This record gives sequence, structure tokens and C-alpha cells, in this order.
Amino acid sequence: MVSIDDDNINFNTLLNNLEESIEADRVYKLRNAAKIRAVNQPRTSYEDFENIVKGATLKPLDKKEHLSCNPRHTWNPIAKKLEEDSIDEVFMKKLFKK
Repeated sequence: MVSIDDDNINFNTLLNNLEESIEADRVYKLRNAAKIRAVNQPRTSYEDFENIVKGATLKPLDKKEHLSCNPRHTWNPIAKKLEEDSIDEVFMKKLFKK
């Protein structure tokens, strides 16, 4: 029978290896499921397939988490213009543009 000497086993390293293996297995399963979903979608290009697989391990933001971006950035710069002018006026300007 084999005897195990507790003095020669580094349990911290063993625990770290176990946690890394569990995480690697979780990521593998998520990516594999994403690959199967992507293959079953009609008319999926390779770029779409690749993006689906890359996004498989992303986690959604919580309500308390915020993106670190410039708060002064305007996502729709035309929106302010549309508020000042009516939509009809903007349409007419575009239609009869000289």
C-alpha cells in the first residue's frame, strides 16, 4: 500500500491547480456551447461565429457597475439639432439641399 507523507504535499499549490482546472473547464464548456449555437444559426459568417465564441465568457454589467467613458460624449450629435428644429424642417432642408 502506498503511504502519503503530508509534509511533501503543498496543499496551496494543489488547491490553486484545482481552481485553475475548474475555471478552464467552465470556460471550455461555455465556448463549446457558443460554438454549437453559432453553427446552428442560419447564414452565420466566420466573423459572426468568431464573435459569438469570443463573447461566450463575457459577463453582463451589474446595475452598480459603470463603463469608464467620457460622460460628455454625445452618442447622437444630431439629436440636439432635431430638438431645435422640427423634423419636417430638417427633412425639407435635406430634400431641397442646394
